[in-house]
Amino acid sequence: MSGSKFLARLRDGEPLVLDGGFGTMLIAHGLPRGAPPDAWTLERPEVLESIHRAYVEAGSEAVHANTFGANAVRLARFGLADKMAELNAAAVARARSAGAGFVIADVGPTGEFLPPVGTATPEALRAAFVAQGQALAATDVDALHIETMTDLREAKLALEALRESAPNLPVLVSLTFERKKKGFFTLMGDALAAALREVAEAGAVAVGANCSITSADMQVLATEALAAVQVPVVLQPNAGTPEVVDDKVIYRQVPEAFAEDMAAAAAAGVRAVGGCCGTDPRFIVALCARLGRARPPGPAEAAT
Repeated sequence: MSGSKFLARLRDGEPLVLDGGFGTMLIAHGLPRGAPPDAWTLERPEVLESIHRAYVEAGSEAVHANTFGANAVRLARFGLADKMAELNAAAVARARSAGAGFVIADVGPTGEFLPPVGTATPEALRAAFVAQGQALAATDVDALHIETMTDLREAKLALEALRESAPNLPVLVSLTFERKKKGFFTLMGDALAAALREVAEAGAVAVGANCSITSADMQVLATEALAAVQVPVVLQPNAGTPEVVDDKVIYRQVPEAFAEDMAAAAAAGVRAVGGCCGTDPRFIVALCARLGRARPPGPAEAAT
């Protein structure tokens, strides 16, 4: 039922306001560089909840649970593979406890690459996503969001696996693109329009882009994305181009510029807008102000 409420809100009414970057918020709270964000789901759950709550108070209608790296392949690098199901369940619970209208489970790439770049097999990646989908299907999450995919093949493997293992949950898919002279392409060379059409035809309820590029570039990308597909489009850009200063990653964009770009994308027809790396609750406050939102609707209102 929660999945159908989420879909109704995504497809109808005003554009859905998502949250901002979660990993960069964890780093701001002291997560050591190179440490797995998933570990804090059990070690520092109060930090997770405080971040989710800050986004809700800023105006986010939906927040992403700290499940981006919670697949067995990625967790195995940190000796956490045996805690996969526990980490997914706990992350969703922390997001839910913050009072969000909707909770979306983040599903990121495994970190392994298919040939010819890497040696991962489709079967191994698919199995990892099936297991994560099964774990998430046992929670009270509202939707699943495959994000930051640089390889269309892995995105489609994840989509197929999640639709099989969590058939009652809507699945969104966002790839990450770079802006080239000839347009937008993933790291593996997948062109924007064709890639979005493929995942839409494969059953994604919404498609789009996150990470890598700025809000200004994402506004340009929006035009091509909206022309390519009939399903809802979701966009989550970074807070400008990252810079390394004194061994720290800095994002210099101001919230107002981000809000202007994302409000323009929403006005053009994008159905869900939020932020990725470097965007904090101030960016969501600015976005909601630019959209003329006094507050986010609760799940009951969203269903009406």
